[in-house]
Amino acid sequence: MNILIENGTILPMNMPNNGQPYFNGTIGIENDRIAFITTDIGKSDEFLATHSDTRRIDATGKIVMPGLINTHTHVAMSLLRGISDDMPLMEWLEQHIWPIEGKMGYQEVYDGARLGILEMLMGGTTTFVDMYPYEEAIAHAAETGGIRAVVSPCPMDFRMEHFENDWRQVQMRFKDSKLVTMWMGPHAIYTLSADNLQRSISLSKEFGTGSHVHLAETQTEQDNCMKEHGMSPTEYLESQGLFSTPTLAAHCVVMSDHDIEILARHGVSVAHNPQSNMKLASGIAPVKKMLEAGINVSIGTDGASSNNDLDMWDEMRTASLLQKVSTMDPCAIPAYTALQMATINGAKAIGRQGELGQLTAGALADIILIDIEKPHLYPHTNLISELVYSTHASDVDTVIINGNIVVENRKCLSMNAQEVCATAQKHIDALLNK
Repeated sequence: MNILIENGTILPMNMPNNGQPYFNGTIGIENDRIAFITTDIGKSDEFLATHSDTRRIDATGKIVMPGLINTHTHVAMSLLRGISDDMPLMEWLEQHIWPIEGKMGYQEVYDGARLGILEMLMGGTTTFVDMYPYEEAIAHAAETGGIRAVVSPCPMDFRMEHFENDWRQVQMRFKDSKLVTMWMGPHAIYTLSADNLQRSISLSKEFGTGSHVHLAETQTEQDNCMKEHGMSPTEYLESQGLFSTPTLAAHCVVMSDHDIEILARHGVSVAHNPQSNMKLASGIAPVKKMLEAGINVSIGTDGASSNNDLDMWDEMRTASLLQKVSTMDPCAIPAYTALQMATINGAKAIGRQGELGQLTAGALADIILIDIEKPHLYPHTNLISELVYSTHASDVDTVIINGNIVVENRKCLSMNAQEVCATAQKHIDALLNK
């Protein structure tokens, strides 16, 4: 499909040379890529004259911007939303989450992922980075839902049987996918022995993938690592060679200055998950320090059973406000930086800078339209501030991924929302009664 988005306020997220973050203009999409962005009406007329099958979208009253990139989640855990809240991380995992996950098979993971994908699409997320067992089910759900995904299988010491063979098969199945990319997902230092961590690193190098890992999420993790290895979790992963592969580290809450220097030196990207960290009382990640050190910091929601939603707008706002109060600096994480963390920084975290997270000619056409004709977004004085501090997921009107319209006028076109929700409810009812 060829698409012409007209009359919109375009926020390209690559700050034009004149320093203006947004402008009124038109975007032409040819197949899966952005053909042009222009303020010249003549260019639009020329495109229409040579592309008779063009779908025209009137973006009057809307901001046109790159789709959001959620760089850390466990999307199938949407099925577990609300089953266990208000407790510490390890108690939550060991006594509640892992036991019920042990009852989940391919179909439960697939349908749980569909529920999370539906929520993300309706909120303007066009790419997500996932870590979970049954990675093939997650990848299948992403393709059928029309969303872009980086899927990371989750090796843990008690889940290693047949892991390498399954990983190779799934890699081959999705190697030509336009939407799904496979990474390695070593869960954490407290769930992987040194030998199994090395197996994960070897597979990542063999297939040329990145690694997606939980890192330094709690003080307990820090204390146990110091006791067992005499070093911090960050120092331990460096000593094991994980950072020799492109690495996306989720959380990074308990970080010394030396840990931050290690991440910066190895070019490790960080997925900041402020709301999950707050809910589990894990702490506040030193995002301001990491950004000042040159670390690429992106934003993730974590899973919907520890957040409890996949709303990137709320996550952006929290990321900004939490750094302001924790550093007592009202200038920490200004609005535009928060938007960068959710778009262009997310693209860099998964090795897709220039292709995703920004609107520019030649980039992939992952685009969202935000309806700003809402009372909570008036008056229009600073659209950047409006997006970060006032916008809700429900303000997303249209979502385009890979040149395909998947949400239009607040309706998901790639999935039957009622069926997805009803199926998820049936699964969790059955799991809780097992």
